[in-house]
Amino acid sequence: MSDDCIVSMDDMKQTNDAYILQMRDVVKEFPGVKALDGVNLNVRAGKTHVICGENGAGKSTLMKVLNGTHLADSGSIIFKGESLGRRTIEESMKSGIAMIYQELNPVLDMTVAENVFLGREPRKGAFVNFKKMYGDTQALLDRLNMPYDAKQKMRTLSIAGHQLVEIAKAISRDASVIIMDEPSSAIADAEVAILFKQIEMLKSRGVAIIYITHKMDEIFQIADDITVIRDGKWVDSGPAPNYTPEKLVSLMVGREISNIFPKETVPIGDVVLSIKAMTQAPAHGGRFSNISFDLHKGEILGFAGLVGAGRSEVMRAIFGIDPYTSGEIAIDGEPARIKNTKDAVNYGIAMISEDRKTYGLALNRSAYENISLVNLKQFVSKVLLDDNAIAVEALRMKDLLNIKITDFHVPVSTLSGGNQQKIVLAKWLLGNVKIMILDEPTRGIDVGSKAEIHRLMGAFAREGMAIIMISSELPEILGMSDWIVVMQEGKINGVLSRDEANQESIMKLATQGTQK
Repeated sequence: MSDDCIVSMDDMKQTNDAYILQMRDVVKEFPGVKALDGVNLNVRAGKTHVICGENGAGKSTLMKVLNGTHLADSGSIIFKGESLGRRTIEESMKSGIAMIYQELNPVLDMTVAENVFLGREPRKGAFVNFKKMYGDTQALLDRLNMPYDAKQKMRTLSIAGHQLVEIAKAISRDASVIIMDEPSSAIADAEVAILFKQIEMLKSRGVAIIYITHKMDEIFQIADDITVIRDGKWVDSGPAPNYTPEKLVSLMVGREISNIFPKETVPIGDVVLSIKAMTQAPAHGGRFSNISFDLHKGEILGFAGLVGAGRSEVMRAIFGIDPYTSGEIAIDGEPARIKNTKDAVNYGIAMISEDRKTYGLALNRSAYENISLVNLKQFVSKVLLDDNAIAVEALRMKDLLNIKITDFHVPVSTLSGGNQQKIVLAKWLLGNVKIMILDEPTRGIDVGSKAEIHRLMGAFAREGMAIIMISSELPEILGMSDWIVVMQEGKINGVLSRDEANQESIMKLATQGTQK
């Protein structure tokens, strides 16, 4: 790209279509891995630029080069007409580049104002000027139409609230470019609408938004421009109307995915798990009551409902994480006493949590160690672990699940979201699993990895495994479930067959009020 493409600040003031940011031929290598290989990005002021690509494509690495977390090995960054060189994250923020990470880390016991001004509190002599800090924050919140009090504690806010406070923090620094990495991955549709409204407001003020997401509906709802990255390389860029979902998927994965929901028709066998009148009393959380359902061999039983409906809480109780105060659990027709997760595992139950990083993985440990974690006993030879036996099983899981990894000794924190999810699956599959509970199994992973997870679910069901799947994505629920249980406010509001279920019927049951 020639220097003629660089626009002056005067030009930017004249048109909203000017490039406020250009990244040219960016290269970044880590030991043994070329994470970025000649990536280009041109971002217009007052527009939303969506970056697409599979997990591990290099999207987050590119953004960390932009915000100063990583130093590029080669390439250039032009911001507001000037070249950016080596700099810290703080220096990037001061220049007008702010990043809102996928994993938010608010200080929950501090106020909204203290979080917004953390590390740069206004001073009055040697002391913090709390009056100014709270006044400035409240004025900012009011200007942004955010319904919060500057003095309320962060723990009183929802995850969406934490996201919005991060936006307020970025604006308080006069950010011209705000990077949002998977900002909607853990919030409900109503909260996403609030987020998108704030983004539109920011764009109207000339702020450029760089948005990373795996959700196709979001891409075409919010994008003005799109850039596709694959395997660390730039693939394509252009205005959003130039793309269709099919074209975008093909560019992202390098191939067409004809069926992202490859549901197989398999024989449904006997009841494996039976839940009768399971209730959690208010003293223990009170998140569900009178839950009853049967799960059959070879069946995929979907659980739908809005965020907070109680789906995850029911599954946590079945798996022995949280208590239930009344009701019955039967496995293969026999009463089951499950007081903890060890009991559940002994009954052949496995659960993959919606938060794999907190509950599914030891992030600082290797993939090798994570895979063997649940079933260490089977790898003990006398008093020592048999590393060769673990290696054999790790390689078997790699082939079975198509785990894209060259060295099982690397920390799982370095793997993409899709490969992390497969590591969690692998550690459970080494045991004798007859019932698999999958809570949001494809959250935060790309479309190619989603299709692979779905194919694996079909294969497990074909082999006789009974599967419970919680998902907030209705196409996934409709595409993969044999039967669909719909919950609202801690109760089952209805059960739909695969043939009668559609998005309208599910949402009606999820929102119409609980049945008496």
